[in-house]
Amino acid sequence: MRPLLLLDFDGPLNPHRAAGIPSGYQRHEITEGDRTWRVLLNQQHGVELNALADTFDLVWATSWEHGANRLLSPLLGLPNDLPVIVWLSREPVRRGSWKTPYVANWVGDRPFVWVDDDVDDFDQTFFAEDHQLVHRVDPQTGLRPADFAAIRAWADGKLFADKAFRPHP
Repeated sequence: MRPLLLLDFDGPLNPHRAAGIPSGYQRHEITEGDRTWRVLLNQQHGVELNALADTFDLVWATSWEHGANRLLSPLLGLPNDLPVIVWLSREPVRRGSWKTPYVANWVGDRPFVWVDDDVDDFDQTFFAEDHQLVHRVDPQTGLRPADFAAIRAWADGKLFADKAFRPHP
């Protein structure tokens, strides 16, 4: 069973809290209907994610929902038919991310890495099984080479350590 790589957009792929435009990023305007969004994108992220697609099934876990395939995938060079987690409610919760119960329901028992900027210790503890990793990304910097290295290291530990799904130390 291939692990899932659950991708949030704002924060990990669009460092929306950056002061200015970080190195390697370019500003883009996305318009659909009467709405326009300004995002920062790093083309190397698409390269890295496409390489990770050899190991993981990529899944959008973003509030952009199906709009991620229409509007974001083409800009990053990703397939425009990635699975999408749909959020029925975005109400704040007492602890952790409002996404956590939806992620838990969607992934079931599959191994996964969830990349998001709006997760905390509660979410990491909630998904403390050996085959699950919640990876927090700084929304000021977005995904960096060390983040991609951590994802690859987790996959290496999952897929090649005694054929068991255990996190890589």
